[in-house]
Amino acid sequence: MLDVDPALFRQAFAHRPMAVAHTLTDHPLLRLDALAELADALPPKDVERHDAHLPLVVPGGAPNLAGRPSESVLGIEDNGQWMVLWYIEQVPEYKALLDEVLSDAESHIAAHDRADGDLAMSPRRREAFLFLSAPDAVTPIHFDPEQNFLLQVRGVKDMNTCPFTDSEAARHAVERYYDGGHRNLADVPGGETTTFRMQPGEGVYVPPFHPHWVRNGPRASISLSITFRTRASEQFERVHQMNARLRRMHLSPKPPGVSARDDRAKEAAHLLLSRSRRLLQRRSALRPSRALRTSGTTARRAA
Repeated sequence: MLDVDPALFRQAFAHRPMAVAHTLTDHPLLRLDALAELADALPPKDVERHDAHLPLVVPGGAPNLAGRPSESVLGIEDNGQWMVLWYIEQVPEYKALLDEVLSDAESHIAAHDRADGDLAMSPRRREAFLFLSAPDAVTPIHFDPEQNFLLQVRGVKDMNTCPFTDSEAARHAVERYYDGGHRNLADVPGGETTTFRMQPGEGVYVPPFHPHWVRNGPRASISLSITFRTRASEQFERVHQMNARLRRMHLSPKPPGVSARDDRAKEAAHLLLSRSRRLLQRRSALRPSRALRTSGTTARRAA
């Protein structure tokens, strides 16, 4: 399903975007009627809809639209909307599709990640999203934390990628995100823009935190986003999450990649804190409320 040049992918992986190809344009799960059914089946929080004609820069994100999701899907050709169906792998048929697409790239990804020694691992945290865009829709400039294969199924769109000018600019933008900022950027980075014009059957691999924006063509567009993490990219995120905690304590932690030992320690601390928080949440959910305990005690005394 996914056609990736192995040599070019090894060079581009985790560093820069590259063109790919696929064979999903006629897949029955990606027909409009199937997507309408999927949209109504997903939890409301996993269906995002905006006005399609947004400016290039929208730092705080756009307001969400209301209404029945399936109606937005079926009217995408002329309703002036842009929508995302998040985490479609919640539905078993789409989880199988996600795994089948990634299986074509898995050997290349695992081979690249083995170069990181103890960080070697095949794709993990596999997630898939569907983007449906009205004609001439604009997705404002942003970055995503995942590794991403964006695959064009219907219509034509321009995927514009633009790297940060230097590592300091990239670090500042990523830290702003982990400090609670939006993944939409406040301006366009000064790096050289590369435009990938995606026809049905074409796509783009985009590495994590690489700025990009999308402009749709004159017909409605459907794109499938196949995303994943690797062991190395997960550590990068966990270190940034731990650094955000440390900054809230008015400390100045080293960014990821400066010290391998510090990165391992921060990741371990982040995982320990996350496990402790989940344990406390479970205990809290199992513990009767004070009101219920008091009510029970009163009832026993009355008896």
